[in-house]
Amino acid sequence: MYKLPIGIQDFRKIRENGFKYVDKTRYIYELASAPMSYFLSRPRRFGKSLTVSTLQELYSGSRELFEGLCIADRWDWTRRHPVVRLTLTGIGFPKVGLESALHYALNKVFAAHGIPVVENGSATQKFDYLLNALADRGEKVVVLIDEYDAPIVHYLGEDIDLARRNRDELREFYTVLKNNDHVLELVFLTGVSKFSKVGIFSGLNNLQDITMHPAYATMLGYTQAELEVNFAEEIAQTAKYLKQTEEELLEQLRYWYNGYRFDERAETVYNPVSINNFFSFQKFQNYWFATGTPTFLITV
Repeated sequence: MYKLPIGIQDFRKIRENGFKYVDKTRYIYELASAPMSYFLSRPRRFGKSLTVSTLQELYSGSRELFEGLCIADRWDWTRRHPVVRLTLTGIGFPKVGLESALHYALNKVFAAHGIPVVENGSATQKFDYLLNALADRGEKVVVLIDEYDAPIVHYLGEDIDLARRNRDELREFYTVLKNNDHVLELVFLTGVSKFSKVGIFSGLNNLQDITMHPAYATMLGYTQAELEVNFAEEIAQTAKYLKQTEEELLEQLRYWYNGYRFDERAETVYNPVSINNFFSFQKFQNYWFATGTPTFLITV
């Protein structure tokens, strides 16, 4: 039985270390087969970072990690592109400010690709230089930005003026993507919020918002069928432990955790953190609320 991937958001770590992975690569294939600029918003702890990590490994040509998955025999593994992956959480913006934090995040990407760091100029200029330096090597660039809105959401309900300043700075930063569309293979941004196109994305009018797109409604989270197939052993063991039938346990699981829908006609999905923690503790609790609730929803 595979280990439960509690708190693990790295695709390579999951695949190399025997953790359970619910195969979502058919959606990854659909995205990569029609490369453009995509935006996806989902609640925290819903699998956004794992999706970003999966895309990174795909474009890096890590074929061995995809063996046995839906995409394995469909993808052209000769397609490789340099990947710029930025995660806007954990880069220190609350202490050093957004501009310095962006420089720090970009410097890590420069180092990963062996490009000398540009010391002068703004973070926006550095981002522009990075994309073109990578493209000059002969392949278009893939840009993956996780938690694009963290420097804004962090201050909602706390310091709205700073949230606005960060929004304005990020608007300029993300406009680099529009200006360099000719050197980009695919852009994928994720976050917990969806700001209007006249706000942070005013310069990115080519952005395809798939947040509530019916084709991607079940790309993150577990459907009922995915739950019953991928967690069959856990369901059997937990039902026995709780002295229930499997049907009774599944009904309770639906009541507690199956309440997310990302298109009005789409199938509902379970939150991954709730399901994995439930089978770990074998106890019904509000696992997502304890770990994934955005503070601003409570404080605003």
